[in-house]
Amino acid sequence: MPVKVKPKFDFLFADTSTPFDATLTVPATAEDLVTVPGGKKGRAISIVNEGPGDVAVAFDAEATAADLLLMEGDAYDDAMLEIATKVSFINVTMGQSPRLRGILWSGE
Repeated sequence: MPVKVKPKFDFLFADTSTPFDATLTVPATAEDLVTVPGGKKGRAISIVNEGPGDVAVAFDAEATAADLLLMEGDAYDDAMLEIATKVSFINVTMGQSPRLRGILWSGE
């Protein structure tokens, strides 16, 4: 008789949502749009750059133009994260004001 192994799921639990919707109007200036709730860690994030223009994203640091680039129309989703403090964005397109929408899920 074959042995059936029960899978173990090691997903980190996220119970607090922090939605955001912002327009980056000042080029080349980092903005901390999302703060992780106290005593928790950011576990999953979804971001949509509606444009116009491109943005860069950094976790737990001030964003620079060399960070994760989201071009106009791009979306970014990630899970199994451990963001401790903030999510920072920077407008890397002069003369444009990109709109960002998304949600950060946090938990223990």
